[in-house]
Amino acid sequence: MDQDNNTINVKIERGVRGKEESGYDTFQVPFEEKMSVFNVLEHIGNYLDPSLAFYASCRIGKCMGCTLMVNGKRRLACTTLVEGDLVLEPDKKYPLVRDLVVDMGEY
Repeated sequence: MDQDNNTINVKIERGVRGKEESGYDTFQVPFEEKMSVFNVLEHIGNYLDPSLAFYASCRIGKCMGCTLMVNGKRRLACTTLVEGDLVLEPDKKYPLVRDLVVDMGEY
């Protein structure tokens, strides 16, 4: 986290099903106390890159649809609080659809 202007760096893996190439985009997001990873994704989608694909549904940790990798650990975007810089990747357990959205099939 950049203490001078109270922002975090968010590195997100981007890709599309069926295409071998993927890469990372990095965004600077204003940090607020008690913000969730989902809040970070909303900020990016609303203000920085509307093409970012991520899952949003119940927002209370019940549906499990927003499961993704946060700094290398499987977490729910809606209930995981942000403490600093982030690396966000799709859940590798499921096939990729696009960016952070995966096909959970019959989950």
